[in-house]
Amino acid sequence: MDNLKQVIEKIGRDVGNFENNYIKTSVAYKLFPKYAELQIQIAQNIQNKHREIGLDALIDEKLKNGGDPFVTTSKLPTIDTTQLASKNDLEELKRSVGAGSGGSTELKGQGFPYELNADIGVTYIDTTAKNGAFKWIKKRAGAGRANWVVLAGDTGRVRAKNIQSALGASFMEFRRINSTVEINFGGLSWGWFGIKRRGAAGYVPQGSDRERNVVIINVNGIPVGFRPIGSKIGMITNDKGQRLGTWYLGGPGDNNQFRLQFDDPVPTNRDIEDIRFSSVIYTTDDPWPETL
Repeated sequence: MDNLKQVIEKIGRDVGNFENNYIKTSVAYKLFPKYAELQIQIAQNIQNKHREIGLDALIDEKLKNGGDPFVTTSKLPTIDTTQLASKNDLEELKRSVGAGSGGSTELKGQGFPYELNADIGVTYIDTTAKNGAFKWIKKRAGAGRANWVVLAGDTGRVRAKNIQSALGASFMEFRRINSTVEINFGGLSWGWFGIKRRGAAGYVPQGSDRERNVVIINVNGIPVGFRPIGSKIGMITNDKGQRLGTWYLGGPGDNNQFRLQFDDPVPTNRDIEDIRFSSVIYTTDDPWPETL
Protein backbone atom coordinates (compact mmCIF):
# COMPACT_ATOMS: atom_id res chain seq x y z
CA MET A 1 0.00 0.00 0.00
CA ASP A 2 2.85 2.31 0.78
CA ASN A 3 4.26 1.73 -2.67
CA LEU A 4 0.89 2.50 -4.29
CA LYS A 5 0.63 5.66 -2.26
CA GLN A 6 4.09 6.71 -3.42
CA VAL A 7 3.18 6.07 -7.05
CA ILE A 8 0.02 8.18 -6.76
CA GLU A 9 1.94 11.03 -5.13
CA LYS A 10 4.58 10.91 -7.88
CA ILE A 11 1.87 11.08 -10.55
CA GLY A 12 0.41 14.07 -8.80
CA ARG A 13 3.74 15.83 -8.72
CA ASP A 14 4.32 15.14 -12.43
CA VAL A 15 0.92 16.54 -13.34
CA GLY A 16 1.68 19.66 -11.34
CA ASN A 17 5.00 20.07 -13.06
CA PHE A 18 3.31 19.68 -16.49
CA GLU A 19 0.80 22.38 -15.68
CA ASN A 20 3.59 24.65 -14.55
CA ASN A 21 5.77 24.06 -17.65
CA TYR A 22 3.07 24.36 -20.38
CA ILE A 23 0.58 27.18 -21.22
CA LYS A 24 -3.06 26.38 -21.12
CA THR A 25 -5.03 26.86 -24.38
CA SER A 26 -7.21 29.59 -22.94
CA VAL A 27 -4.11 31.54 -21.97
CA ALA A 28 -2.23 30.89 -25.21
CA TYR A 29 -4.99 32.42 -27.41
CA LYS A 30 -4.82 35.62 -25.42
CA LEU A 31 -1.20 36.08 -26.51
CA PHE A 32 -2.11 36.36 -30.24
CA PRO A 33 -3.82 39.55 -31.58
CA LYS A 34 -7.18 39.38 -33.25
CA TYR A 35 -7.36 39.82 -37.07
CA ALA A 36 -8.67 43.38 -36.87
CA GLU A 37 -5.94 44.33 -34.43
CA LEU A 38 -3.35 42.72 -36.69
CA GLN A 39 -4.54 44.86 -39.67
CA ILE A 40 -4.24 48.01 -37.61
CA GLN A 41 -0.75 47.06 -36.51
CA ILE A 42 0.39 46.32 -40.09
CA ALA A 43 -1.00 49.64 -41.35
CA GLN A 44 0.70 51.51 -38.53
CA ASN A 45 4.00 49.80 -39.27
CA ILE A 46 3.74 50.73 -42.98
CA GLN A 47 2.89 54.33 -42.12
CA ASN A 48 5.84 54.56 -39.76
CA LYS A 49 8.15 53.14 -42.42
CA HIS A 50 6.86 55.64 -45.03
CA ARG A 51 7.61 58.52 -42.70
CA GLU A 52 11.02 57.10 -41.99
CA ILE A 53 12.03 57.08 -45.67
CA GLY A 54 10.04 60.21 -46.67
CA LEU A 55 7.70 58.41 -49.07
CA ASP A 56 4.54 60.07 -47.79
CA ALA A 57 6.02 63.51 -48.36
CA LEU A 58 6.91 62.55 -51.91
CA ILE A 59 3.40 61.25 -52.64
CA ASP A 60 1.84 64.36 -51.12
CA GLU A 61 3.97 66.56 -53.39
CA LYS A 62 2.99 64.60 -56.49
CA LEU A 63 -0.71 64.71 -55.64
CA LYS A 64 -0.70 68.34 -54.55
CA ASN A 65 -3.41 70.34 -56.30
CA GLY A 66 -3.75 73.71 -54.66
CA GLY A 67 -3.48 72.07 -51.27
CA ASP A 68 -6.06 69.45 -52.20
CA PRO A 69 -4.46 66.07 -52.98
CA PHE A 70 -7.62 64.94 -54.76
CA VAL A 71 -9.56 66.40 -57.69
CA THR A 72 -13.25 65.75 -57.89
CA THR A 73 -15.49 66.26 -60.92
CA SER A 74 -17.08 69.30 -59.32
CA LYS A 75 -13.66 70.97 -59.05
CA LEU A 76 -12.69 70.52 -62.74
CA PRO A 77 -12.62 73.80 -64.76
CA THR A 78 -15.46 74.41 -67.22
CA ILE A 79 -14.28 74.08 -70.86
CA ASP A 80 -16.12 75.49 -73.87
CA THR A 81 -16.00 72.43 -76.09
CA THR A 82 -17.49 74.36 -79.01
CA GLN A 83 -14.06 75.93 -79.55
CA LEU A 84 -12.27 72.57 -79.77
CA ALA A 85 -11.41 70.96 -83.09
CA SER A 86 -13.59 68.04 -84.07
CA LYS A 87 -12.24 64.77 -85.41
CA ASN A 88 -13.27 65.87 -88.90
CA ASP A 89 -11.39 69.16 -88.44
CA LEU A 90 -8.23 67.29 -87.47
CA GLU A 91 -8.55 64.92 -90.41
CA GLU A 92 -8.93 67.87 -92.78
CA LEU A 93 -5.91 69.59 -91.24
CA LYS A 94 -3.89 66.40 -91.59
CA ARG A 95 -4.92 66.12 -95.24
CA SER A 96 -4.15 69.76 -95.93
CA VAL A 97 -0.73 70.22 -94.38
CA GLY A 98 0.48 66.64 -94.20
CA ALA A 99 1.46 64.47 -91.28
CA GLY A 100 4.91 62.97 -91.66
CA SER A 101 6.14 61.18 -94.74
CA GLY A 102 2.75 59.68 -95.48
CA GLY A 103 0.78 62.92 -95.28
CA SER A 104 -0.49 65.20 -97.99
CA THR A 105 1.88 67.87 -99.28
CA GLU A 106 -0.71 69.93 -101.14
CA LEU A 107 -2.11 73.18 -99.81
CA LYS A 108 -5.08 75.17 -101.05
CA GLY A 109 -5.85 78.85 -100.86
CA GLN A 110 -6.87 81.94 -102.77
CA GLY A 111 -4.30 84.02 -104.60
CA PHE A 112 -0.55 83.68 -104.98
CA PRO A 113 1.26 81.63 -102.27
CA TYR A 114 4.19 84.00 -101.73
CA GLU A 115 3.54 84.49 -98.00
CA LEU A 116 3.36 80.77 -97.24
CA ASN A 117 6.50 79.46 -95.53
CA ALA A 118 5.91 75.85 -96.56
CA ASP A 119 8.44 73.03 -96.88
CA ILE A 120 10.36 72.56 -100.11
CA GLY A 121 8.39 70.34 -102.49
CA VAL A 122 4.98 71.32 -101.13
CA THR A 123 2.46 72.12 -103.86
CA TYR A 124 -0.23 74.76 -103.69
CA ILE A 125 -3.54 75.11 -105.52
CA ASP A 126 -4.94 78.60 -106.04
CA THR A 127 -8.69 78.01 -106.14
CA THR A 128 -9.15 81.38 -107.87
CA ALA A 129 -6.53 80.65 -110.57
CA LYS A 130 -5.38 84.26 -110.33
CA ASN A 131 -4.08 85.47 -113.71
CA GLY A 132 -4.28 81.90 -114.96
CA ALA A 133 -1.89 80.26 -112.46
CA PHE A 134 -3.56 77.52 -110.42
CA LYS A 135 -0.79 75.13 -109.27
CA TRP A 136 2.55 76.01 -107.70
CA ILE A 137 5.50 74.19 -106.09
CA LYS A 138 7.88 75.39 -103.39
CA LYS A 139 11.46 75.25 -104.72
CA ARG A 140 13.42 77.08 -101.98
CA ALA A 141 13.07 77.53 -98.22
CA GLY A 142 11.39 80.59 -96.77
CA ALA A 143 8.57 82.86 -97.81
CA GLY A 144 8.73 85.11 -100.87
CA ARG A 145 7.72 85.00 -104.52
CA ALA A 146 11.17 83.89 -105.74
CA ASN A 147 10.74 80.63 -103.79
CA TRP A 148 7.61 79.46 -105.64
CA VAL A 149 7.37 78.19 -109.24
CA VAL A 150 4.21 77.73 -111.28
CA LEU A 151 3.61 74.10 -112.23
CA ALA A 152 0.37 74.72 -114.11
CA GLY A 153 -0.74 78.08 -115.41
CA ASP A 154 -1.81 79.79 -118.61
CA THR A 155 -2.20 83.54 -118.90
CA GLY A 156 -4.05 83.25 -122.15
CA ARG A 157 -3.40 85.88 -124.82
CA VAL A 158 -2.18 89.14 -123.32
CA ARG A 159 -2.04 91.97 -125.83
CA ALA A 160 0.85 94.44 -125.47
CA LYS A 161 -0.45 97.86 -124.48
CA ASN A 162 2.69 99.87 -125.31
CA ILE A 163 3.30 98.80 -128.90
CA GLN A 164 5.01 101.34 -131.21
CA SER A 165 5.21 101.88 -135.00
CA ALA A 166 2.42 99.39 -135.72
CA LEU A 167 0.29 99.76 -138.83
CA GLY A 168 -3.50 99.84 -138.42
CA ALA A 169 -4.87 97.04 -136.23
CA SER A 170 -1.52 95.22 -135.97
CA PHE A 171 -0.98 93.69 -132.55
CA MET A 172 1.65 91.89 -130.48
CA GLU A 173 0.44 89.29 -127.96
CA PHE A 174 2.19 87.47 -125.14
CA ARG A 175 1.11 84.12 -123.78
CA ARG A 176 2.77 82.36 -120.88
CA ILE A 177 2.23 78.68 -120.10
CA ASN A 178 4.09 77.64 -116.95
CA SER A 179 7.62 79.00 -117.56
CA THR A 180 7.37 79.21 -121.36
CA VAL A 181 6.43 82.39 -123.19
CA GLU A 182 5.28 82.72 -126.80
CA ILE A 183 4.85 86.01 -128.70
CA ASN A 184 2.47 86.18 -131.63
CA PHE A 185 1.76 88.94 -134.14
CA GLY A 186 -1.17 89.73 -136.41
CA GLY A 187 -4.11 92.06 -136.87
CA LEU A 188 -4.04 92.69 -140.60
CA SER A 189 -5.35 90.64 -143.52
CA TRP A 190 -4.47 86.92 -143.34
CA GLY A 191 -2.76 87.41 -140.01
CA TRP A 192 -0.14 89.83 -141.27
CA PHE A 193 1.67 92.32 -139.06
CA GLY A 194 2.61 95.70 -140.47
CA ILE A 195 4.62 98.83 -139.67
CA LYS A 196 4.17 102.39 -140.79
CA ARG A 197 6.50 104.02 -143.31
CA ARG A 198 9.58 105.60 -141.85
CA GLY A 199 8.91 109.17 -140.78
CA ALA A 200 5.13 108.72 -140.44
CA ALA A 201 3.32 109.81 -137.27
CA GLY A 202 3.80 107.13 -134.61
CA TYR A 203 6.83 105.55 -136.27
CA VAL A 204 9.76 105.18 -133.79
CA PRO A 205 13.26 104.51 -135.17
CA GLN A 206 15.73 102.58 -133.05
CA GLY A 207 18.91 104.46 -132.24
CA SER A 208 21.56 101.87 -133.21
CA ASP A 209 20.42 102.10 -136.88
CA ARG A 210 17.76 104.72 -137.41
CA GLU A 211 17.19 103.84 -141.09
CA ARG A 212 16.82 100.07 -140.72
CA ASN A 213 15.74 99.44 -137.12
CA VAL A 214 12.25 100.21 -135.82
CA VAL A 215 11.00 100.09 -132.22
CA ILE A 216 8.02 97.83 -131.51
CA ILE A 217 8.35 97.84 -127.69
CA ASN A 218 10.71 100.39 -126.23
CA VAL A 219 13.39 99.81 -123.59
CA ASN A 220 12.11 98.16 -120.37
CA GLY A 221 8.75 97.72 -122.03
CA ILE A 222 8.48 93.92 -122.03
CA PRO A 223 6.06 93.33 -119.15
CA VAL A 224 7.26 91.62 -115.98
CA GLY A 225 6.23 87.99 -116.08
CA PHE A 226 7.10 87.64 -119.78
CA ARG A 227 10.76 88.65 -119.91
CA PRO A 228 13.33 86.22 -121.34
CA ILE A 229 16.36 84.91 -119.47
CA GLY A 230 18.60 86.30 -122.24
CA SER A 231 18.34 88.16 -125.53
CA LYS A 232 16.81 86.35 -128.53
CA ILE A 233 16.84 86.88 -132.31
CA GLY A 234 14.93 85.43 -135.25
CA MET A 235 13.89 86.14 -138.85
CA ILE A 236 11.11 88.21 -140.42
CA THR A 237 9.87 87.67 -143.99
CA ASN A 238 7.16 88.95 -146.28
CA ASP A 239 4.10 86.86 -147.05
CA LYS A 240 6.02 85.04 -149.80
CA GLY A 241 8.74 83.96 -147.35
CA GLN A 242 11.34 86.38 -148.68
CA ARG A 243 13.64 87.61 -145.95
CA LEU A 244 13.11 91.17 -144.76
CA GLY A 245 15.45 91.12 -141.77
CA THR A 246 15.37 90.00 -138.14
CA TRP A 247 13.40 90.51 -135.00
CA TYR A 248 15.32 91.13 -131.76
CA LEU A 249 14.15 90.59 -128.17
CA GLY A 250 16.40 92.16 -125.57
CA GLY A 251 16.95 90.28 -122.33
CA PRO A 252 17.78 91.72 -118.88
CA GLY A 253 21.21 92.76 -120.14
CA ASP A 254 19.71 94.77 -123.01
CA ASN A 255 16.78 96.63 -121.50
CA ASN A 256 13.92 94.19 -122.19
CA GLN A 257 12.93 95.67 -125.55
CA PHE A 258 11.63 94.40 -128.90
CA ARG A 259 12.58 95.78 -132.31
CA LEU A 260 12.65 94.88 -135.99
CA GLN A 261 15.97 95.10 -137.88
CA PHE A 262 15.45 95.32 -141.66
CA ASP A 263 18.15 94.37 -144.13
CA ASP A 264 17.31 97.45 -146.24
CA PRO A 265 16.27 100.91 -145.07
CA VAL A 266 12.61 101.09 -144.11
CA PRO A 267 10.69 102.78 -146.95
CA THR A 268 9.59 106.36 -146.49
CA ASN A 269 7.02 106.20 -149.26
CA ARG A 270 5.03 103.08 -148.32
CA ASP A 271 3.99 101.00 -145.32
CA ILE A 272 5.06 97.36 -144.88
CA GLU A 273 1.92 95.36 -144.24
CA ASP A 274 2.74 91.67 -144.80
CA ILE A 275 5.37 90.83 -142.18
CA ARG A 276 5.68 87.23 -140.98
CA PHE A 277 7.75 86.12 -137.92
CA SER A 278 9.71 83.01 -137.15
CA SER A 279 8.69 81.48 -133.81
CA VAL A 280 9.28 83.66 -130.78
CA ILE A 281 9.29 81.12 -127.95
CA TYR A 282 11.51 81.19 -124.86
CA THR A 283 11.64 80.42 -121.15
CA THR A 284 11.43 82.95 -118.36
CA ASP A 285 12.51 83.12 -114.73
CA ASP A 286 10.13 85.99 -114.06
CA PRO A 287 7.54 85.63 -111.31
CA TRP A 288 4.02 85.05 -112.52
CA PRO A 289 2.60 88.36 -113.77
CA GLU A 290 0.73 90.32 -111.12
CA THR A 291 -1.37 92.08 -113.78
CA LEU A 292 -2.38 91.11 -117.29
